[in-house]
Amino acid sequence: MLLSIIFSFSALAVICNMIVLLQSSNNTPYNNLALPNLKPRDDNDYDCSGSIMCPTLKVQACDVAINTFLIRDDNLTYGATGSGKPHKGVCHGIGTDFGCAIFVQGRANCTRSGNDMWWDYQEIRDHHCHHCGHKHWSSGCTTTIDYKPQCDLVQ
Repeated sequence: MLLSIIFSFSALAVICNMIVLLQSSNNTPYNNLALPNLKPRDDNDYDCSGSIMCPTLKVQACDVAINTFLIRDDNLTYGATGSGKPHKGVCHGIGTDFGCAIFVQGRANCTRSGNDMWWDYQEIRDHHCHHCGHKHWSSGCTTTIDYKPQCDLVQ
């Protein structure tokens, strides 16, 4: 028993010494040695989360919304609630009003051009988000793909 306790403390001492050596060899502060998932969110971070209805989302509806209804130009036409922009995003439903929405979320200063929205959609899909997802850009701004029960509330 005593031998196992001594061994445990020896292993802990070795780990602590390794951290000190790493820190002194490359001038990395101790707080940067934390686990990777504890780092602050970088711009252009992606996730595939969404509402509980995401598995029912028809991807064809998303493709129609982004390729048919989006205004593809470089003007800042799309914005989060309170931004004063004419559109939050685009939405399309197949067969019903329930549909796929691609829209800007965040603070009032979160605005996007149609071309930026189109590229955001492609990048979210490239990050293996098959139904819903987010691209986090700027501080607190996101382009979101999600299920919406009423498309007219998005536009």
